[in-house]
Amino acid sequence: MKKMILLVLMIFPVVSFAQDKRNYFIHLSSDPMMNPSAAIMSIHAANEALKQGHKVIYFAAGDGVRILMNDVVNNLHTVTPHGGGFGKISQMAKQKLLEFSNNGGVIHVSEGSFNTFGINQNNYINHLIEVKNINWSYPKELIQESSKADIVFSY
Repeated sequence: MKKMILLVLMIFPVVSFAQDKRNYFIHLSSDPMMNPSAAIMSIHAANEALKQGHKVIYFAAGDGVRILMNDVVNNLHTVTPHGGGFGKISQMAKQKLLEFSNNGGVIHVSEGSFNTFGINQNNYINHLIEVKNINWSYPKELIQESSKADIVFSY
């Protein structure tokens, strides 16, 4: 009987922890064309955390905002050997970003960073992939949202 109680006590914390939902904050500030691995990992991490039922905020700032630009995400395969150098890695990255957005993932973008690339709230539809509900943000929102997170990843 003691062994059974000990087994239950050992398993219960693992089961309890596995059911906890966390708040994830995933921050991409790296240029996807200079560091495609960081961009790809940020997308995979955000999508996987969301699939596991966690609340996830994906915040693109600095050069990282470029990951949402059609010309960039569609050409990731030209700057990385991942995916064999063909369009597969570009298609996957775009598909996962859209999946993340369509399944309730929250996307924040640095408005100031996009302004440096000539993209703003009036013309973004011509330049960005069709993610839902973009939150145009500044450092204030970066600090607010990241401070709510249980877990932060930065790429």
